[in-house]
Amino acid sequence: MLLLPGVAFACSCGPVPTVLDAYDGSKVVIIARVSSVERVKEEYRSPKLVVEKVYKGNVRPGDELLFLQGDGVGCLRIFSEQDVGKRLLLYLGLPLRDSKRWLAFICGRSTEVKSATEDLLYIDNIDKVRGKTRVSGKYRPLFGQPGLNVANRTIKIVGQGQTYETKTDENGVFEIYDLPPGDYRLEPEISSGWKIALDWGLRSSSASSKQTSNTSVAFTLAPEKHASIDLAFERVTDAR
Repeated sequence: MLLLPGVAFACSCGPVPTVLDAYDGSKVVIIARVSSVERVKEEYRSPKLVVEKVYKGNVRPGDELLFLQGDGVGCLRIFSEQDVGKRLLLYLGLPLRDSKRWLAFICGRSTEVKSATEDLLYIDNIDKVRGKTRVSGKYRPLFGQPGLNVANRTIKIVGQGQTYETKTDENGVFEIYDLPPGDYRLEPEISSGWKIALDWGLRSSSASSKQTSNTSVAFTLAPEKHASIDLAFERVTDAR
């Protein structure tokens, strides 16, 4: 159930796909800026976005795209005046045939550019890394629990008789390529007084991933595929 000021509606999202799956499953992948949202009385209508960068699809930078405004049905994004100026990374299908309007959903990987580091690390370099295995994700505090250092944290990936290591960037994002397919255990560096949140901490697009403790995550990496693991941490003293 999602709540917005004056609006309550149900929207059930499935598992978040990897960047690879989202890219391959989209007809158009772009960065676009919200240029205007018409307001008639208390109702927002006709959001328009200007294309800034094209990764995939038959649109061009500078094109102005008209989107269908969400109304609480089908998980469509609801645009408001506060969105004007925001830059969005959008994974899209094709526009509606009758109205030529595009559909932006709140489910999946579409998000503000400032939150899309994990995606952009891949698609900005897709010509070089296409076809390689990838393990990526984000290291972050559970909502409402600030104070966790997310930068330069060690991420160990244990399996196939070897241990691989990478570091998080200043946003808590990590990635590593070219691991052999197989079963692995991800062991993040954990600050004193924190643990992986069992009730929310793991979101992974690896269908066989599982969280069995507050310190590690097990997952399977398929050939030429990605595993994306979102790690949220909570304070030990706040755990129920």
